[in-house]
Amino acid sequence: MSKLLSKFVRISRGSPAPMGFGPAARPPKTPAMAFIGLLSQNYKRGATRLTRLEADGALLQGVNPDRELSDISEALGEVPWGLKAGEMDGDSVEKLVERGCDFFLVSPDKVTIEAVKDDRAAFLLDLPPGVDDSFLRAIEDLPISAVFMSLGPVGSPLNLQHLINIGSVRTMFDKYLLVEVPNTVSAKELEGLRDMGVDAVVVDAGQSSEKVLRGIKQNLLDMPRQPKPKLERTTPMLAAGLGASADHADEEDEDEE
Repeated sequence: MSKLLSKFVRISRGSPAPMGFGPAARPPKTPAMAFIGLLSQNYKRGATRLTRLEADGALLQGVNPDRELSDISEALGEVPWGLKAGEMDGDSVEKLVERGCDFFLVSPDKVTIEAVKDDRAAFLLDLPPGVDDSFLRAIEDLPISAVFMSLGPVGSPLNLQHLINIGSVRTMFDKYLLVEVPNTVSAKELEGLRDMGVDAVVVDAGQSSEKVLRGIKQNLLDMPRQPKPKLERTTPMLAAGLGASADHADEEDEDEE
């Protein structure tokens, strides 16, 4: 299983309960959301920062695998790393997995079905802007582990429209949801993202100081966890269908009378 996916599972379950009857060491605190660094420049410097922060993952963008990948991978140490990929088939996935790639961010029209069947890595769908409901409903049955969403070139503060954009996507599937946020994101804004069902935040680590990144990670650790609702995210659509069926049944009863 992908290391990144294992981290998502651990975070979603929360800290394990202590075992036994004697005094036990307090389990490590589990953050409310995963923390992933985006590396699109200053690769080795950003990788070193993420390693010191023990980030949950590193997403590499624009990397030349032949020239830069080995050095970046070494600098990341135990931090799981993945690639924002272009055209991907089974052979290219296999070669990169053998070099240590843990996950891939893929576009739906640029990755083959054969490629996403490699269960050694996780596959994250790069959500295109402006997709309709039929596209979003189809995501749940795709062989992917998570969905990546960018808020676009946005600074701080975030506003309600950003939450509306996230919420309109979040209600359509149960996959993990990653959202790229500005490095100015505040503790209250992170809480708002958590409340909308975001599972991981992605922050540009190449353009952020270690102090800024450390502050974001600390805010995630300090944030109280919020239990996810037990209701299915498709409940509103189901309820609408049930309502329509009930109305139709009433009409039939009236006709029989």
